[in-house]
This record gives sequence, C-alpha cells and structure tokens, in this order.
Amino acid sequence: MSSHTEQDQLSQQILETASGLYLKYGLKKVTMDDISKALGKSRTSIYYYYKNREEVFQAVLENLIKEVITEIDFNMKKRNTFEGKIQEFCLAKVKTSEERSSFFRAIEAGMDNEEKSKHITDAHNRMMEAERTLLLKLFAASSNEGDIPKVSIEEQETIIFILQSSIRGIRREMGLKNNFENLQATVNTLTSMVIKHIR
Repeated sequence: MSSHTEQDQLSQQILETASGLYLKYGLKKVTMDDISKALGKSRTSIYYYYKNREEVFQAVLENLIKEVITEIDFNMKKRNTFEGKIQEFCLAKVKTSEERSSFFRAIEAGMDNEEKSKHITDAHNRMMEAERTLLLKLFAASSNEGDIPKVSIEEQETIIFILQSSIRGIRREMGLKNNFENLQATVNTLTSMVIKHIR
C-alpha cells in the first residue's frame, strides 16, 4: 500500500471519527483531543491534515455533501427519461435529508443563532449549489439527447429553484406529520408540473 493511500485513509478516518463524535456529543463539545483519543492517533497526526476544529468540521460537511450528491446522482441514473430522473432526484433528496437529519440536529445542539447561521446556512447553501450543478447537467444532457426541448439558462435556474424549494417544503411538512405515505404521488405531481411547463 502506498503512503499516499495510507494518508488518504487516515484523513477519511479522521472525518468519520469526527462525524461519529458530533452525532453523539454535538459540534461544540468535540475537541481535537477527543478526535485523536477516539481515533487512537496522536494529535500531531490529526494536525497534519487539519489545522483546527473548524477545518475538521468543514471537511466533514464537504464529505457529507459529496456523499449525498453521489447518492442522488446514483438514483437518478436508474431512470432513462428526464421526467424519471427528476422524480428520482426528488425522492432521493427526501430520503437523504431524512437519513441525515439526526446528524444536523446533533451539530446544532448548543449553538446560538449566530453559530447556526454561520454553520447551518453555509451547509445549506453548499448543498443547494451542488444540487443545482447536478440538475443543470441533467438539463444539458436531456436537451442534447432530445428528451426535452431547449430551455434557456434563466428558465432552468427558475425551475431548479422551484424544485429545490418545493421538495424541501414537502419533506418538512411530511416530516412534521411523520407521514411520507403520499410522497410518491406528490413527487409525481410536482414532476408533471415541471414537464408540462417546459413542453
């Protein structure tokens, strides 16, 4: 095994260990010392990769966003049509959000409004941007393949914003009631509205 691969593995182990600690104790209570003890490595080996707690947290967030986008993209690739891919985007978005909601509740624990604004808003914006990029690629590919008519970039941006906002609202409302029974039908209606609009 090359030392480069070992370094990549250790970096990943640090992030996984930190994530587990955040989930258990919340972001504010986890120190670099805690991460090194839980990992069974010296603090020096952690500082080699990350200068401080903030860098570790930002890397954990980046990792989480990549995981979510990879999962959503994987689900979208199961379908052959633009409509099917949009449906899968919406369903996977709800699923991944629900699966990771306990992590975000844990990192919010003990944060004041300023910290929530800084960390949670930043994570939200980065996730929105990653989703936007994924959907713009879908528009471009579907248009090139003739699956959908040409749609201006401005119109694509508007549709993407409506999709992202709608699916977050749907997840929130269904989550409050703890009832996702009508998710598929709701997503089908939302997708159908998008298709009717662009055709």
